[in-house]
Formats: sequence, C-alpha cells, structure tokens
Amino acid sequence: MAFAVMLTLVAVVLTMLLRNAPERAVASETKTTTKSSLGELIRGESPGIPWREKARHLPAPEASKDEANPVLSGGAPKPGFAPAPQAEEKSQRQPLPEPAPQPQSQAESRAQPEPTPGQRTLPAGETDWARPTRQEIETANEPRHYNLPAGAIMSLTIDSMGIYGAPVYDSASRWALANGVAHLPDTSLPWSPTPQRNVYLAGHRMGFRGTWSRMIFYNLGKLREGDKVMLKDRAGRTYEYRVSETFLTDPTDRWVTGQVRGRDILTLQTCTPIPTFEKRLIVRADRV
Repeated sequence: MAFAVMLTLVAVVLTMLLRNAPERAVASETKTTTKSSLGELIRGESPGIPWREKARHLPAPEASKDEANPVLSGGAPKPGFAPAPQAEEKSQRQPLPEPAPQPQSQAESRAQPEPTPGQRTLPAGETDWARPTRQEIETANEPRHYNLPAGAIMSLTIDSMGIYGAPVYDSASRWALANGVAHLPDTSLPWSPTPQRNVYLAGHRMGFRGTWSRMIFYNLGKLREGDKVMLKDRAGRTYEYRVSETFLTDPTDRWVTGQVRGRDILTLQTCTPIPTFEKRLIVRADRV
C-alpha cells in the first residue's frame, strides 16, 4: 500500500514538471528576443536584420558640386554670353580656338599701331572682335552675377557697372582675358606686404563672341569719382576702393602699371575707343 502511494506522488510530480517546461521555454525565448530588439533599436536597426548587413545598402552621400564648373548665381547664362568657364590648368594651358571671322567695317578692321620690336604693351588688345548685337548690349547693361571658379584668385564687384563677383585670374594670358578679368602678375595684390600697391586688372571692352568675358568692361568709361569697387579673396576678405581718376594712355605706356609713392590703388584698364581701340582707358581707385 505504501509503495502504491509513493508511485502516485512521483507521477503527480512528473506531470507538473512536464506542464511547466514549455512555459519556461517561451519565457526564455521572449526574454532573448526582447533583449535583441532593444539592442537593435539603440543602434537604429530593424528587428531581425544585422546592422552590418543594413549598412551595405545605405545610399551613398551626394557628391558636392564641381567648383571648377560653376553657373551664374541667378540661373542659366543670359543670351549672348557663354557658360561659366572651366578652371585653367596652368600645366596644360591650351590656346583658345580662333573665332569665326565676322564681317567688319573698314574702320573696325584698322590695325592698331605696331609696337617697336621688344617693346611690351598693355594687355587686353582687341583684334578680330565682332560688333555687338542689340541683345548683347542689353545684356552688358544688365546686372551680371558670377560664381568664383577654381583657379581664380579673387573676385571683382563694381555695383555701378552691374558686375558682381567677376573672376580674376593671376595671368594676362589670352585664356584669362577670355574667361574673366586678368591680373597683371608682376603688379601688386591687395594683400601684398608693401608700403604702396598698384593692383592692375585688365578686361575686354568687346572680346570674342561666345566667351564669358564678352563686353565685361564695356561700361568702364561710365565710372565716376567716388564709385565703389570691391575685391574679395578666396577666404572671403574684402578690399574696398573708391574711384579717384580716369585718363587715357597709349598701349605702350607701361608706366601706368607701376606703384605710386604713398598710394594703395587699384587700376582697371580696357581698350578704347570703339572701334579702333588704339588707346587704353585707365580708371584708378584708392583703397578706403
């Protein structure tokens, strides 16, 4: 009898153990899943997908815009003018293609006086230019905003001429004159550590059709005493000048590029008069 009672108790205990085993297994699985999900939420993962696997499918960051191929800050280029230029590679400078010949009047085709052999002339000589269309003149009289491309050392802004942020290249080459404003390399820079400075910039009055500098200094002769001219370097530092004088020189008058004792000046130069361009128009502005 005692043996029968003992067997009954053992059977009851085994039944209870077998009944609780699935509940403990479910609880253990739930605890593990909760812990895994919490880790995934902390790391920003979706449940069930390893974070390293997800990282392989993340979208690549967008590439930044190429500074060497900017566009006008106001949108597409205006009619009559070319898109903003690529930066000049100093080690791979290529000559510009010769422009297509344009019909010219007898006065337009007159050659400028030939300099004496070995004599250096001022930059921005105008040859083989095309008479501007009405649309080009209208465009030259409207505000023009530029972005600063790679290769330019600073920008030029002349509010009274509607020129904003025109690129300035440290070169008097044909490339520089075709793509913006040329800084004569053997003259001062606004930050030159000298007692006086003469920052000498040249630009086309007409220039070749289809280049970005077409007629960039078309209205240079309209500057008046007191008009503001501003240069800005690539670090964003600004250098402000005020127009102080305007005069004419010959193309061979290189003295105009020299420093003037006790003055910190900016010199702007283009060709004049239209259509012969036998003189150079000089506008000087003093630093303020």
